[in-house]
Amino acid sequence: MSLEINNNNYTQLIIDIQVKMQNIFRTMNTRYWTSGNNQIDEIIRASQRRATDNEDRNHFLEWINIHRFSNMRYISSGAFGDVSSAIWFDGPPIDVERVKRGPPCEVAIKFFDSITEFMKELIHNHKMIEACSSASGFGNLIRVYGITRGLNGNYGIVMQYASEGSLDSFLRNNWRYLSWEIKLGILKDIARGLKNLHDAGLIHGDLHCNNIMITRDQLNYTTIAYIGDFGFTRSEERYTNRTQIVGVIPFIAPEVLAGRKYTKKADIFSFGILMYQIVCNKKPFFDQNHNFRLARSIYEGLRPQFNRVLMPICYETLMRNCWNYCQRSRPKSEKLYEKFSEWESSVYEEDSPFEQYRLIAAPPPNKCDHRFAIYTTRVWHSPLTN
Repeated sequence: MSLEINNNNYTQLIIDIQVKMQNIFRTMNTRYWTSGNNQIDEIIRASQRRATDNEDRNHFLEWINIHRFSNMRYISSGAFGDVSSAIWFDGPPIDVERVKRGPPCEVAIKFFDSITEFMKELIHNHKMIEACSSASGFGNLIRVYGITRGLNGNYGIVMQYASEGSLDSFLRNNWRYLSWEIKLGILKDIARGLKNLHDAGLIHGDLHCNNIMITRDQLNYTTIAYIGDFGFTRSEERYTNRTQIVGVIPFIAPEVLAGRKYTKKADIFSFGILMYQIVCNKKPFFDQNHNFRLARSIYEGLRPQFNRVLMPICYETLMRNCWNYCQRSRPKSEKLYEKFSEWESSVYEEDSPFEQYRLIAAPPPNKCDHRFAIYTTRVWHSPLTN
């Protein structure tokens, strides 16, 4: 009898929490908000309904009026629009049940020139939030706060701001000061973010040096890496053999270049190229035209060249395994996270494989890229044929 009462009490508690959360969302968004687009409104509301049914109630999408931002400044341009930073007066929710928000904070806003491309990315971001909320969480994944609309009518996705910019710019600006502890920590963070996506049944689909964002912890000034840009993130089942190539050629796995199905193992290939760039301080194939000739060469086995004195053999072996042509030879993301956590935590021990490499200086970054070396996402409509 007591068990039945407890179950009834538990059920009522869940109902009470859901009702409370629904009232909170109404309060946070104001009573009569609208994005001006019914489909966008429904995605936002669906995200909030999902949050009422989940233990992680602080991750959801909300509508943010453009007038809640100040100090808007341009950062960069991408394939589908511009990225700006701004101060968000309200700050993100940090305790939804107490209707508590953080202080005003800097955010990044990715504005889209095309409503079609915006809707694609919004749907993928929504599904990413939904999947990760039910799995391992959001560790080392750029947080997506909500949606806004610029004064010119373009819609934008509001995201966590990364103070140090992309991995590419971070390496270029800080290469003299990067210890093995920092390098291994960055790779551990990327592996953790990738693990969280893979645990949620998702594939990133476009992992490269400009989709990894770097920030500094304000308390201890440690470097933290996040995976961002979820425009091509989707479940593995939704990926089919490709009729087009999408991405940055040096980071695309050979099987994907040939038009075969994108899998988690293709993300691991991209991770291996990031391992190369972080230690060698060179963009992969920076001195070559990123055309079909390079794509064909990568498919046939070409990989970035490097000086072996820059890294211990264990690091080189793992890197080569990640970019191995054979997908079965590539490790899983959870193994990468375990290995880099182990290496980072023991980096200063006498028996660490990285001890004798601590004083070896990284080479300076390449001064200029080939005029047709492109490190932003592009689309080709004809994959390689075998």
